[in-house]
Amino acid sequence: MIKVGIDAMGGDYAPEVIINAISELVDTVDDVQFFIIGKREVLEGKLPENVLIVNAPEVIDANESPSVAFRRKKNSSIAKGIELQKKDKIDAFVSAGNTGAFVAFATLGLGRLKNVKKPGLATFFPTKDGRFLVIDVGANADAKPEHLFQFGVMGSIYAEWIMKIQSPRVGILSIGEEEIKGSSLIKEARELLKSANINFIGNIEGHMLMKDVCDVVVCDGFVGNSLLKFGEGVVDLIIDLLNDAINSSFKAKIGGLLVRDALRGIAKWMKYEAVGGAIILGVKGIDIVCHGRSEKKAIKNALMLAAECKRCNINSVIERKFENIRYREE
Repeated sequence: MIKVGIDAMGGDYAPEVIINAISELVDTVDDVQFFIIGKREVLEGKLPENVLIVNAPEVIDANESPSVAFRRKKNSSIAKGIELQKKDKIDAFVSAGNTGAFVAFATLGLGRLKNVKKPGLATFFPTKDGRFLVIDVGANADAKPEHLFQFGVMGSIYAEWIMKIQSPRVGILSIGEEEIKGSSLIKEARELLKSANINFIGNIEGHMLMKDVCDVVVCDGFVGNSLLKFGEGVVDLIIDLLNDAINSSFKAKIGGLLVRDALRGIAKWMKYEAVGGAIILGVKGIDIVCHGRSEKKAIKNALMLAAECKRCNINSVIERKFENIRYREE
């Protein structure tokens, strides 16, 4: 039985959306036991009997400093979830709470997988016909070439085992396709990635990302997080512009009604609900970070993603891959 825990107190719509998501899932999956972690007095009496409640009286606020939370909030829902992982009481943990705090607790509380130098936060972006993975989207603002190399290897493994892509194409985000383009960090990381036993295809420019040219995009956390936030802003802008256009005149409203289903489909494709969450690759646990605005569908998909990562034993695959890799000392 796979044991998956979830932070009941994290996210804009917690705990109601968490309770609803688990209540719908619990009877649809046979191999998963759910643990919900949060204030017992808030959760009792609202969940199916086969969902286990773990009391966590403290809550980490969305804007709270990760370092301060790590020192002071040992009884928070995030801290308790990581503690349960460390004690092997659960196999995976999901939270829509403070991302920085979650990454800090996972990295410092669980430690890194053997031979992994830095964990990377990886999430999916949509393309016209599918999706691609970006790593890192925020775990490390500063990165070294060896870190980007490892992100590429871990991302390739994740794409193969979770996205079910044979020989996934791995690219590194740069300012030009040519090998002479890019910072010294990008150039050195690219040379390391060339030597890896993965399908590395070289530099990827920003305008190429949505054109299905690769399956995994490697970048540092500063660039990746900026890319993620920019993408979210573009989605919101397009939806607002479509709504404004439809409501601009009677003729536009009639046209909007005719294409309403198509517009809803576009909005659904562009939103993050179907993805579920981002995984912290490289830590000794399966930890899924959900968007703070995640609603029921996103939470359900994140829980299923966590269970699938355990079924595939993704961390064991990563450790085996790195067994024979050696690096120069930093």
